[in-house]
Amino acid sequence: MNFNDLTLGIIGLGQIGASIAAGLKGKVKTTIGYDINSNNTNYCLSTGYINSASTLERIAQESDVVAVATPVNQIVTIVHTLLHRAKQNLVVFDVGSVKAAINENLLTHPMRGQFVSSHPMAGNSGQGPQCASANLFSGKLAFICDEHLSTIRSVEMVAGLWELLGARIEFADSTEHDRLMSFVSHLPQLAAYALANSVANNPYDISNTLKAASSGFDSMTRLAQSSANMWIPIIHQNKENILNALSELQQQLRQMEAYIRQNNYSELQTLIARANSVRIAFENQQNQNIINHDKQKVKN
Repeated sequence: MNFNDLTLGIIGLGQIGASIAAGLKGKVKTTIGYDINSNNTNYCLSTGYINSASTLERIAQESDVVAVATPVNQIVTIVHTLLHRAKQNLVVFDVGSVKAAINENLLTHPMRGQFVSSHPMAGNSGQGPQCASANLFSGKLAFICDEHLSTIRSVEMVAGLWELLGARIEFADSTEHDRLMSFVSHLPQLAAYALANSVANNPYDISNTLKAASSGFDSMTRLAQSSANMWIPIIHQNKENILNALSELQQQLRQMEAYIRQNNYSELQTLIARANSVRIAFENQQNQNIINHDKQKVKN
């Protein structure tokens, strides 16, 4: 597939949308952007991330493929608008971290095959296009969910764009995707909020507490900078999975608390050793993913 001739539309010019634009700059013919926040639009124009700005209606008519990078509660409405006003063969994909609710709402759309449900496992703690990076998706996993509901052409186009951005593609069922995200993405986010608020509620002066904080607090609360406007819709759409994940975390904390109260440090050591092994397995998996990805790039 020749991407040099594609006109790319991007709806939502926050960190993810702007990073898609930055990463595909020079790899597609032209990029048209839209954002309700004119500051985001102007920033992306000034940096050259996008070539022009336009309306949803014109983007639907002028683009070959459109990325929807908005909060998840806006995706269904925007996809409906794009497909309703689309020129023939327009492909639309989203980047939301919840998939099942979106796919269910779009299931009976007459142009459902032109929509691809995707989610890149990438991002940093910043907000807005100022925190965008052309390399944000390099080596990262990008899910394509329920691909059987999309046309082969649509899936190949979206997969090709993620590969141009340096991402690795994995296909998944949307329900299983959401369950996985509740543990590896949504739970860490809520844990970061909870830890930050625990420090805020401690009986000591918060300024002195934060003055004493270092790398541990830094790494554990990095996600606490993320916007409620983005996360509350995610939590709402993946509520049941998130509640199950929260219950498991609370059980682990209660178990640790019980062992500490009982001075049962041998059992506490067992829990810590198991946590160590999970972290080591994660690092090994990440390293193997990089090796496999590099081999695949050489092969191609």
